[in-house]
Amino acid sequence: MNTGKVLALYMTIPDLMKAGHRMKCEDFECDPEGIIGDMKYETTQERVMVLTCQKSYDIADEAGIVVEQGVLLENIHVDIDLYGLKVGSVIEAGEALLEITGICGSYGYLMALSPELPELLEGKRGFFVRPLDHAQIFVGDEVSVAKEA
Repeated sequence: MNTGKVLALYMTIPDLMKAGHRMKCEDFECDPEGIIGDMKYETTQERVMVLTCQKSYDIADEAGIVVEQGVLLENIHVDIDLYGLKVGSVIEAGEALLEITGICGSYGYLMALSPELPELLEGKRGFFVRPLDHAQIFVGDEVSVAKEA
């Protein structure tokens, strides 16, 4: 399988005034509990982080739907199409090994952008991934498949 790059990283910083502030960042540290410093850190075992492939945005674009990057609520946005992988596969992003724990469903909020978007992205909105160890991920890091399930 080919290699790709990390295009963008996002995390949600706890905010005293509202639910949280989602921000784009150049790097972050993560471990099996999630992104260190993220609002959702240590809150779940299965849905620790979301990895989305550029293919999701391309699908929307090909349908004439303009979707700003980051709107799919991913933590990691990569340029390689990994959607053929299954739960249990491991993706290497820089020094991080990320195990796929689930497939992201298309959420209803996407209907506000375009009524057909949830259906278009069904099974291709992204993956829930869990880091296997402590690591740091940077924008520009190489991405590849370490193990297929």
